[in-house]
Amino acid sequence: MAQPGANGFGQYHCNYCQSDCTTLRVKCAECQDFDLCVQCFSSGAEMGNHVRDHNYQLIDNGTFPLFIETWSAEEEMLLLDAVEQHGLGNWVDIADHIGTKTLSETKAHYNGVYIDGHVGKATIPEFVCKITDHTSTSTGELSPTLTHPPEILDISLVEQQDLGYMALRDDFDKEHDNDAETLISNIQQSSEDDDLELAMKEAMVDMYIERLKERQHRKTIAREHGLIASKHKITASRRKLTKSDREFRDATRVFGRLQPAEDWERFLNNHSRQRELQCQIKELMQYRKNGVTKLSACREYDELKLRRDKEKENRKKQDTSSQRRTNAIGRKETKVDRKKIERKGPITCPELANSCLGIELLSLREKQLCNSLQIKPMFYITMKGIVLKDHSLRRRGNTVKTRYPSCIGKLQRKRLLLFFKQCGWLKLS
Repeated sequence: MAQPGANGFGQYHCNYCQSDCTTLRVKCAECQDFDLCVQCFSSGAEMGNHVRDHNYQLIDNGTFPLFIETWSAEEEMLLLDAVEQHGLGNWVDIADHIGTKTLSETKAHYNGVYIDGHVGKATIPEFVCKITDHTSTSTGELSPTLTHPPEILDISLVEQQDLGYMALRDDFDKEHDNDAETLISNIQQSSEDDDLELAMKEAMVDMYIERLKERQHRKTIAREHGLIASKHKITASRRKLTKSDREFRDATRVFGRLQPAEDWERFLNNHSRQRELQCQIKELMQYRKNGVTKLSACREYDELKLRRDKEKENRKKQDTSSQRRTNAIGRKETKVDRKKIERKGPITCPELANSCLGIELLSLREKQLCNSLQIKPMFYITMKGIVLKDHSLRRRGNTVKTRYPSCIGKLQRKRLLLFFKQCGWLKLS
């Protein structure tokens, strides 16, 4: 049976003998609000609806230790409640609130567990001052903010001089916001200053401290991201990257200061890995599209594809070279025929003039053209009809491609079109 206690925790009494069983009790899991002490439970006490074979729970109300054996869980709860009520440092009232521990025991236990112990390390952040202390570098030791010596930074003395960097002092010849000290160089404190002047001087000092923090923050970023190095080494490290990786790093460089160096480098590597996986996925999709379903067959497929591409390229080169030879021979023959025609003049063929079919339908100029080109009159009339018909369709807006017979050469075709234009049958668009 539960009753409120004076210390804020509930007190429990045995339903059978009415003795205090707050520390250790047996609770019936089937009867509502029915508790027994250990002695009554061991004797098999029964009362009302409760019988000895009911399911039960053994409840230990804070007697077990949490961190050390001498402090129980109930005392730990009382300690935390007392610190919250009376404030940290008021150990007299805190010890009185617990009641079972002395002042020295309470103070030592709280500092050992909740301040210096695992609880304090996990919950209390460490305070680190990021402002450079230059007073400790006079003996030649490293600056407190510089965790990497010059040899670990891999910078030679000549490179340090080129960069204007003093490794032992963690300083540069020309710092960021190099004129920040001029803000407070003329400040002097006087007993005659009123509250407004004092507040203004304090504000200027605060502004100077913020500018020093920004300066130190920039040096920390440059050191952690490997920017304090020679130009040749930075260039050599960039050459190892692909063009796409270099472009991505240059585009996202401004966001590097928002993350630690390790996290930023991990982000860049993950991005490169993502691009590689995307390329591999595309290759696998191409294999699957071509019917390759096993990784063992991918190599054979690549070899066959490479061989086919080489054969296609060789065939294309052969076709190109043969086409060039054919064109060269054709141009040569055309030049020879043209020279013969110009040397001999118009050819008169009595058979063409007297016995060819359709000769009577041609004019004198057309007969001379047929003689010079060595074509029959009916063939000329057919060519004339085809060309004029296609030209008429083009004038009406239709798209027509004239198909010339294979037996007519390129030179003859040009002579015919030029003759038709001179006669006015073809008009330039």
